[in-house]
Amino acid sequence: MSLSYALLGLLTYGPMTGYQLKKVFDESISHVWAASLSQIYRDLSALEKKGYLSSNIEKQEDRPDKKIYTLTEAGKAVFISWLGNFPEKMLTPNRDEFMLRIFFGSRLDHKQVLNQFKRFIVQMEQYLSLLESIEKEFDVCSREFSVESEAKEVLFWQLTIKRGHMTIETLIRWAEDCIYDINNFYAKIEG
Repeated sequence: MSLSYALLGLLTYGPMTGYQLKKVFDESISHVWAASLSQIYRDLSALEKKGYLSSNIEKQEDRPDKKIYTLTEAGKAVFISWLGNFPEKMLTPNRDEFMLRIFFGSRLDHKQVLNQFKRFIVQMEQYLSLLESIEKEFDVCSREFSVESEAKEVLFWQLTIKRGHMTIETLIRWAEDCIYDINNFYAKIEG
């Protein structure tokens, strides 16, 4: 259901098509919630049926018609209610396949495990680059949707990026420490 609330939240900035929502999603909150275009359209349809959105068709001569979604007062009320009702547990469910494999890593050759840690670091560095590109898009998004309190909006958008940066940087340091610990351990037992 969080995708639905994310869509309602994005529509507080103004009416958009499903395609525009996907673009804004990818350039702003994809680091905290991922969604495919088909998921977005499915949730938009459900939200419209509940009366949280309305839509109108905009005719175009040179392209297919556009369906533009607008947040209703009921949708805004549901979004604001959800927004102020923080979850009891702040941590997300922990299902981390990489960590599960590390837990049983002693069953593998240590070089295999070291290679996986190195892959992990590369992927985390790529994710940091993604976060940096999303952060650059914040200014574009705030201008594109004429956000009234732009500085306030950008502050809260940046808080999500800050968490992402700090988390990823910590994970990289952790992986580097693990590589160091594994190398030391095997250096001692091998001689």
